[in-house]
Amino acid sequence: MGEKMASNKRKRNTVKRKINIGNLLLVTAVPLVLILLLFNRLRPQVRLIGEETMTVEFGDTFTDPGATAKARGTLIPFISKKIDVRADGNVDTMALGEYAVTYTAEYKEHKATAVRKVNVVDTTPPNIELTADPEGYTLPGHAYEEEGFTAVDLCDGDITDKVVSEEKDGVVKYTVTDASGNTAETERKIVYDDRKGPEIELDGGSEMIVYNGSAFTDSYTAVDDLDGDVTSQVKAEGKVNTSENGDYTITYTVKDSYGNETKETRTVHVITRPADADTDIDKSKIIYLTFDDGPGMYTDKLLDILDKYNVKVTFFTTSGYSNYLSCMTREAQAGHTVAVHSASHNYEQIYANEDAYWADFNLQNDRIEEYTGSRTTLFRFPGGSSNTVSANYNTGIMSRLVDQAAEKGYKYFDWNVSSGDAGGTTDTEQVFQNVIKGVTANSEAGYSSIVLQHDIKEFSVNAVEKIIKWGDENGYIFLPLSPSSPGAHHGVNN
Repeated sequence: MGEKMASNKRKRNTVKRKINIGNLLLVTAVPLVLILLLFNRLRPQVRLIGEETMTVEFGDTFTDPGATAKARGTLIPFISKKIDVRADGNVDTMALGEYAVTYTAEYKEHKATAVRKVNVVDTTPPNIELTADPEGYTLPGHAYEEEGFTAVDLCDGDITDKVVSEEKDGVVKYTVTDASGNTAETERKIVYDDRKGPEIELDGGSEMIVYNGSAFTDSYTAVDDLDGDVTSQVKAEGKVNTSENGDYTITYTVKDSYGNETKETRTVHVITRPADADTDIDKSKIIYLTFDDGPGMYTDKLLDILDKYNVKVTFFTTSGYSNYLSCMTREAQAGHTVAVHSASHNYEQIYANEDAYWADFNLQNDRIEEYTGSRTTLFRFPGGSSNTVSANYNTGIMSRLVDQAAEKGYKYFDWNVSSGDAGGTTDTEQVFQNVIKGVTANSEAGYSSIVLQHDIKEFSVNAVEKIIKWGDENGYIFLPLSPSSPGAHHGVNN
């Protein structure tokens, strides 16, 4: 009983002591809090949202994550208030480099800042674009001819000139590196094939006239772009009986090693020699030089050469070069034949219909009469009577025009020797070689040569003097065309 009373007394004393200590702490803490509140000062602080250093790809959009700012107590940090923050600094993603964005917050007379670094970099490789012809190919054993390519870098722009290509084992590898060191590669597999048949060239053209009783010598060559000369492989089917007048067809067929086949046909007209056909001159030794598309800026130069050697030729004229139309006067006065080719030489216009063709014909004949004093019945179809381009504008028009020409009393001339100056070559020596090759073949076959050239092509005009000298040295004579001259007609293909 006594111990229990003693224990309760001790407990009461302990409670009294705790109450006294709590009262003491309370009395002490209140003044301290008042002191902290009195001396607590709010200062601005800036905190970045996101990384302190950012990387942005060239050309991309830079989105600023921003920052937050608070005015925070110096003695009591949990006492704070949100304040505005300002961002300064420009990031140009179209220019490589390091940029800085500065964030500033102000509170009363105090200021705080934070800086974010932004690096604009180029890690994107260039783009190489290959140009390719879906129908294109390379002949086996031949070097690949580059079809084309472009290289564009987002940062550097066009860097096609920096592309390096290397061909190996049927593959072309393209590599390019931009200024930032990014490298792009691509490959092209070379397609090897042969899809083109040999080309058969018929000496004398696809239409030939042979006089009854003369000898006919068939001459041709065949060349393949892969196999080379395949003339020996040509099969010629058909015979020509020069003792009987008529039209004879010879078909020429040849295949290359890839099985590509080419066929050409030649029509040989065996006719009776006209009594007035350029008197009794050996036809195999006659050369008719003809010039299309002039007069032009080189016609006077040609006339000077012809005057020097007293050679007469034929001009199939146009009105394409109005400043030189007066050359037709000199042509006629010198004894050359001035004939019609076309006033406009516009295929779409003249081959639209028969009326359009003859209107163009008559207009050029009017010009000839204006400058020479007389009209002509001689002419050459633009593109020749065998042209197929006319079919693009009027099907069958060439067949009808040929018939109408005969009805009107006009005579047209094609050619059996091409100089190649209409697109085959631009080399004077090659023009010369083409002419003498064709003339020689015709002469061996026993008929005359009608040579196609253009007096608007200086390189072709430059070959004329050499042609004349060669002809003189080899026993040929040069004549202008007349109504009794052979027409060297091609086959009408439309």
